[in-house]
Formats: sequence, C-alpha cells, structure tokens
Amino acid sequence: MARRIVLIVLVAWAPLVVLALIQGFALGPTRLESFLMDFAANVRFLVTVPAFILAEGMCGARVLSTVRQLLSAGLIEESDRLEFETNVRDSVRLSRSGKAEAVLLGLAYLHSAFVLVALLNYPVATWRTPDVAGHRAISMAGWWYFLVAFPFYSFLLARWVWRLGIWWRLLWQASRLELCLSPAHPDGAAGLGFLSTSLSGFSLFVFGVAAMFAAGLADLVVYEGASPLDYQWYVVALLVFLLMMIAGPLLFFMPSLFEAKDQALLRYGGFASRQVQELERKWLAEKEGRAPEDTGISSQDFSTVSDFGVLVGHVRETKLIPIELSDVIRLLVITLLPFLPVFASQIPIGEMFSLLLKTLG
Repeated sequence: MARRIVLIVLVAWAPLVVLALIQGFALGPTRLESFLMDFAANVRFLVTVPAFILAEGMCGARVLSTVRQLLSAGLIEESDRLEFETNVRDSVRLSRSGKAEAVLLGLAYLHSAFVLVALLNYPVATWRTPDVAGHRAISMAGWWYFLVAFPFYSFLLARWVWRLGIWWRLLWQASRLELCLSPAHPDGAAGLGFLSTSLSGFSLFVFGVAAMFAAGLADLVVYEGASPLDYQWYVVALLVFLLMMIAGPLLFFMPSLFEAKDQALLRYGGFASRQVQELERKWLAEKEGRAPEDTGISSQDFSTVSDFGVLVGHVRETKLIPIELSDVIRLLVITLLPFLPVFASQIPIGEMFSLLLKTLG
C-alpha cells in the first residue's frame, strides 16, 4: 500500500512540480499562477488521493466483517440465506466491474474537460491556463493536470461514490429480508448494534473529502482575507452531508426494528403480566393462610419476575436506528480535523474549541 501511494504521488503530483518549475509557474508572478501556492491542488494529490487509496483497504475489511456478522450472528433466516449470499456476490461483482470502471473513467475525463473549459474562460490567468502572447493557453503542467492527475483524482472519487451506492443497495436488500431480531439484546439495537461500527470503515474517505474542502477554504482565508466564520455553515452542511452519506443506509433497518420492538413489548409484557399475577396470587393466598404447600412463594418466583422486568426494560430501550453516538462523534471529529488548521490561523484556540463543541451539540 505504501509503495502504491508513493507511486501515485510520483505520477500525479511530482510531474506537476517539475513542469511548473520549467515554465516558471512553481512560484509565478501572481498567486493564481503559482502551483506551490495552490492549497487545493497540492492537498488534492498529497492528502486526498492517498487517503482514498488507504481507505479502500480499511473500508473493505470493515464491510467484510459486517457482512460476515449478519450471517454468523444468525440474523438471516435460513430460508433467506441463499438470497442474501446472492446479493453479496452481486455487490462484489459490481464493485469489481471493468465496464463500470470504464464508464467512471470516461466521466472523470469529462469532468476534467469541464474544468479545463471553465479555466480557459476564467477572467484571471492561472498556473494551468496562463496568458501567452495575449491569449489564454495551457501550460505544460496544465496538460499533465488535465490529462493525468485530475482525471485520476476524479476517477477515485467517482469510484468511491459508486461503491457507496453498492453498499447502500446491499444494506437495503438485507433490510427487506425477514431478520431474526432480538429486541432484548443488550446492544440496544436488537442485535444490529454492530452495524454502527461500519462507520469507522469510511473514516479515511471522509477525511480525504474534508481535506479537499478545507484546502479550498484555506485559499480563501490566506489569500483572499476571508474569515473562516463566514463559511462555518458550509462546514456544518458538509458534516451533515457526509454523515448522511455514510450512516444513511442504516436507516433502512428502522421499519424492521420498529416492528420487532412493538411485537416484543406485547409478547414480553403479556408474559411478565402473567408472572406478576401468579406471584400476587401466591402472595395473597399465603397471607390469608389458605395456600397449599405446593403453591408457596419461592425465590425462583421473584427471580423470574425480576428477569422479565430486565428484559422488558431492554426492549423499551431498543433504538430504532442501529447507530451509536460515539461512532457518529468519532466520524464528525475526523471530518473536522482538516479544518482545524484553517480555523486556528484566524481564531484563538479557546474560541475554536467552543465553536467545535457548539457545532457538535
């Protein structure tokens, strides 16, 4: 993995530096004509792209363990097991589809062409599209950027969106099956609490996306003199969007959890009522001195009532969304990390952490 990342940096970023140096655009006459002063471009290839590559291994391992847990925990009915395994194989096939990746690569080059046209019509010259002899041209670094570096970044981003769509599809299919849920399960999610751990598998992906946006914000703050606070709600919107993108598919299990909880409350509640009534009958009979020997109250009677009281309590506390707050907070903190240097450059540390706590609250 380390060799892959080094190779990718050498192919995507290093030629941009060399070509910009040759034409004098590494540190050009203006900020926009200086490649090394472009936070967004440098972070895109030095942080975001490596994060996307590293995230593939981490996410793959977490998704695999989640799928295995659905089977090993007995949550899939035996009658639905074949359908679930078929869905998993289809998801793997789609994620490795050469045709799909060819389409994504085509979209990446289309995206690159769109950015090129936009920059050629941009009113100010940049290190990719400088002014040459009174007209807008494409620099050598620009050619490498639009033909190699940017399409590669765009392809990785599109592939992540594609795989996220496959993950959404697989969890939606799983939620449509007859699941063996246990509302009294101590995880508070009827046995589906492990699904929340899948969020951590996408942490490097959201870090890479957040780093890309933070770099764009850094350009505005450092070079345009903008205040980070002017964009705080854009950051909040990004947090919400990424959280919904990663945690959204877990909402598919809400109907199943609601139905299982509702049925369990009726079933366990009814059984507990009968146990309490039986205990009261024995208690009153013993108090009145008319209980036969075989109906005396034993410690087992109290234990049974107490145990069912605990079970009913677990059922009442069952969450309708199998997400742990700690996993959500961890994902939000990872998303916010790239923005901290930008905010710290303009805001005192104390105020920054107060703002962070207010945002998370």
